[in-house]
Amino acid sequence: MRYFRHRHAAAAVVLVAASLLAGCGTPAPEGTPAPEQPLPADPPYRPVASIREVMNSVIDPSVDVVWNSVGSDIEHGRITDRAPATDENWAEVRRHALIVSEAPNLLMMHNRPVAPPGAPSLAPGVELTPEEIRSLIDKNPAGWYLFAQQLQEAMKPALAAIDAKDSEALFAAGEKIDTTCENCHQVFWYPKAVASAR
Repeated sequence: MRYFRHRHAAAAVVLVAASLLAGCGTPAPEGTPAPEQPLPADPPYRPVASIREVMNSVIDPSVDVVWNSVGSDIEHGRITDRAPATDENWAEVRRHALIVSEAPNLLMMHNRPVAPPGAPSLAPGVELTPEEIRSLIDKNPAGWYLFAQQLQEAMKPALAAIDAKDSEALFAAGEKIDTTCENCHQVFWYPKAVASAR
């Protein structure tokens, strides 16, 4: 009887061990890297839009919502202050402020083209060609990254003002955002026009 119990205990151990081994041998889902394989140094980003398109389609429309959410309108000689009036209004402005805050991460992706292939300058004689802009970025990537990060920093006071529902603070933050954008454009987009104006 004692032998019978030992034999069944040994069989149970064998079954458990076999189950564990079978579980270890289960293949990972397709496309999942093996745990022992190091992740790539750079994530496999796949940019779709150019820098110009990110600016025109992502940053500009959203920053305009932030800028235009506060201010003053003059009509028939009367001044009317403009500011978000409801929680929903503030939430909408915040949504666009977050878009602008995240967009610099898109601009810092090193393999994103400046403009679509063959696209010319949008303001010949003032704005550089996409090839000239690319050359400036390649020569000074640290400066490019710094300006992108400064835009993110400039958005922090705007987000804080939105969360506090402080229209005056949001208006002041808008001026800082505008200055930050202009500083970058003067270096990478139309430095010749800036130099000739001095």
